Amino acid sequence: MIRSRLNRPIDYKGLIVLFFIYYAFRTILSEIFTAVFADILFAIMILALVKKRVHIRRLFSEFLIFLYSLRRYFLGAMIILILTYIYSQQTEQIAALNEKISVIEEKLGGSERLVCSEKDSIMTVKKSVVRVVGGEGEGSGFAIQEGGYLLTNFHVIEFEPSPKVVFPDNTFQSAEVLMVDKIADLAILKVERNLPPLNWGDPKLLNPAEELLAIGFPLGGDLIGEATVNKGALSGRRKSKDVGVEYIQTDAELISGMSGGPMVNICGEVVGVNTMGLSGLGLAISSDSIREKWIQMSLSETAQEDIQRITFDPDASALEAVRAFYNYLKARKLEKAFELLSDNFKKGYKFTTWKAGYDSLLDTSVLVIKEDPEKENRILVKLSTSDMVDGEIVYKFFEGYWDVRENVNRWELWDAEIKEVTDPDWSWFY
Repeated sequence: MIRSRLNRPIDYKGLIVLFFIYYAFRTILSEIFTAVFADILFAIMILALVKKRVHIRRLFSEFLIFLYSLRRYFLGAMIILILTYIYSQQTEQIAALNEKISVIEEKLGGSERLVCSEKDSIMTVKKSVVRVVGGEGEGSGFAIQEGGYLLTNFHVIEFEPSPKVVFPDNTFQSAEVLMVDKIADLAILKVERNLPPLNWGDPKLLNPAEELLAIGFPLGGDLIGEATVNKGALSGRRKSKDVGVEYIQTDAELISGMSGGPMVNICGEVVGVNTMGLSGLGLAISSDSIREKWIQMSLSETAQEDIQRITFDPDASALEAVRAFYNYLKARKLEKAFELLSDNFKKGYKFTTWKAGYDSLLDTSVLVIKEDPEKENRILVKLSTSDMVDGEIVYKFFEGYWDVRENVNRWELWDAEIKEVTDPDWSWFY
């Protein structure tokens, strides 16, 4: 009697062999098609083996015969499987790309920052950033309003009654100090040149570790060229109760000379003004605090108390006439300075000819001015000057005297002997 298929014993050895074959080739099948297809193929082979009770060798041959019988549909199935594989691969790539974009968005500060070009933002901001030459140092500043209104730190211009503003094209002007807040370390200046004002950003919308750009002129006149950009990440927001302002802390190191420059996000929006830095750390007064202090200064009656002023009293004495002459030079009121010179000194030169010699004069600082104890109306002077030459600040030192004469109730600078001092030692300054 012939035993029916159902009564045949199951080929357990074949099952074990089939499992190991499946395990070995699953990776290959997954790469060619998909893991799901490999699992389905294995399940079909197991069911066929169990149902037909055949040896594994016959199982493969019968399975091939079965596939041949489905040859009409095989090509379509293959196309569907290939398309399924391509779709799954694209889906995985899109998911990975979306994950990378999310990381970039978070780093830049959100999806709205993604459309901003860092290069374009930097180029735009640099057009509004200036160098500020103060009394005892240099810093940076930037335009905050149409009409020549600039913002910088108070400590940049603290001891300078007539700070000079050097524009991106290396031309310069004397600036008027309009308002200051000594405690908050802010100062608003006014120049006659109109620069494009920067847009304000909201520091409250900054994301953790968002990239920020600190822009300014490090080392002042010792490092010529365009504004420097230091990139860093937001470390946190700090509130000072004593000063009454909020600080933006970043890991962008702020170098001397960058004080007063803007700190912007990737879109070029001002989120703070650079104010102090240590190794690996930079602090900027937040834009919220800037606008708050700006309003307070505008309404305050004491916003000009800490501003240094230049006094001009040339008719008081020979000493004050010389002092006024150099103060006019400092403030770049060259016409007024020229009026103090006698015809004996001018020797027929017109103002335009005389002025040409002072076109590059950035600043004048009188170190010593006193009456000569041995000769009446002779004023001894010792001074330093800074000139803008090819974008670089050149410092010079002079020493000598002015002879002054009274002419119809006014003092005139009659004659001078002022010589340049090259490489003065430290004792010269004292």
